[in-house]
Amino acid sequence: MSGAGAMDTLSTLLSFPSAPPFIYLHHPHHPTTAIKPQLPERCSVARLDAIEHHSARLFYAGALAKVSAALAVTRKTGIRHDPGGDGREVLTWDAFAKGLRSLWAKHAGKGKSPSRGDEDEGQVVLIITKAERLRGVLGPGWTALTRVNELMPWDELRPARADAPEPVHIYYEPMQRAEVVRLLNQSSTHPLYPRFIDLLLAAMGNLAPHSPPSDYDYVASALWPLYTATLPPHAEMNLLGKEYPEGKTPPPLVINNKLLTDLKHQLSLPLAAAIENVLPRAVGRQQFIDALMPVDAAGNPRPIAQRSIPRPPGLELPIAARFLVLAAYCASYNPAKSDLRLFGRGTGPDGKRKRGGGTRRAGYGRTRVGKVPQRLLGPKAFPLDRLLAMFASLYAEHGPRPPELELDTLDESDGEDTPQRPRDDGNVFAAGHYVTAAEAERKARRKRDREIELEEDWEDYVDHLTFSVKLWQLIPELEGMGLLKRTSPVDRLDNVMLRCEVDYDTARDLAQGLKVTLDEYLYEAAM
Repeated sequence: MSGAGAMDTLSTLLSFPSAPPFIYLHHPHHPTTAIKPQLPERCSVARLDAIEHHSARLFYAGALAKVSAALAVTRKTGIRHDPGGDGREVLTWDAFAKGLRSLWAKHAGKGKSPSRGDEDEGQVVLIITKAERLRGVLGPGWTALTRVNELMPWDELRPARADAPEPVHIYYEPMQRAEVVRLLNQSSTHPLYPRFIDLLLAAMGNLAPHSPPSDYDYVASALWPLYTATLPPHAEMNLLGKEYPEGKTPPPLVINNKLLTDLKHQLSLPLAAAIENVLPRAVGRQQFIDALMPVDAAGNPRPIAQRSIPRPPGLELPIAARFLVLAAYCASYNPAKSDLRLFGRGTGPDGKRKRGGGTRRAGYGRTRVGKVPQRLLGPKAFPLDRLLAMFASLYAEHGPRPPELELDTLDESDGEDTPQRPRDDGNVFAAGHYVTAAEAERKARRKRDREIELEEDWEDYVDHLTFSVKLWQLIPELEGMGLLKRTSPVDRLDNVMLRCEVDYDTARDLAQGLKVTLDEYLYEAAM
């Protein structure tokens, strides 16, 4: 079904008095702003964005305000109702339902509910965009709403208790290549632009096959100035925003295989960089153009070494949050069976606690032939207790110690004497006087005992930090920053599942700032 066919189906469904109460419009290949359904005149349309209304209070009040405005405009009754229904905030579903019934009663002049309205009374259509956020906005009670659309498949939204009606499914098919090319070619009439669009789609078609035309156009606007930067003066220069040379009119541009080959070679590096930086909006278009422009303002070629995208600023996180992100990255890309070997801390021959619960396998860093590395498959979800265990191991090994727990604070009374020279009689010479071997052994034993005591105190300190409220409140903050993502339901308190959303470069930069070698803690070290 094409886009026009889907809109006709939606209009037909809403044109009858017994229209379905819940219609799910699935359009993963089209941006939200491009979906403008033409609904029958009998429908009062209210649009609500779940990002703007990010809490239940804002959602209920905003929905009442939008419905009130839609009823007033459509029916021209002049009704302007308070968003809260009675001048107060809408905090509960019951208050929202009461305000909705009051709105409809004042609009229709009788106490009928919207679902029972006659044909002449029309219908209220509440269109909710960014509907995948409803679960976080309204919690488990979001299923009371009977109109949800867009983005996430209904199979992932369907509640386990089946307390929402089964929607009428309308699928929005992706655009065909010819239609995408037609839309993109409208941006410029330069004779090279169709060849440029073909090159862009050939490179991005497999990497982003379901991207909407707006994404292609956004990347094209960043690459087009780089593609045409080295063109000689030609008659179509005005289409590029450039002025003709003084005193003469250049001839039309001659397009041949040599020109297209040179331009393709010139765009190879910017094209790869645009897919990684411009498409996910990590770098602005103008900043990208200025960084990779092949010529300077005077038209002279720029060396390749000077053409590089500036690195984004590092994450400003507290030390505990940095260790938490590192632990989450290792948990997402390491198999659980490797945790003891990579993060375990055992006792060495000298009695000190050391990282590593066993010997590493031969060929460390290699993967079995035919097995796809996890770094190519993406991050995996992990339980919260595994994250905390990895954090405790990393922090105990590399975290900053309080001054009173530093091993350097051991003085001579604790057994840290100056270098000792043995004598023939078995005694030792230290600090300008002779001591017996037994006394030296007692001092060394006291030093070892003090080190063990400091290590135990440090372990207790790390355990207290791991299970403290200060650390646990960092997890939702990291979720809000997009560094972690909760994969389990929000209302689940046990068996919380998380996933790390940072890439290897970000994790490596965090590790370098903490003086941690990240590859030592990765099962597949060859990143």
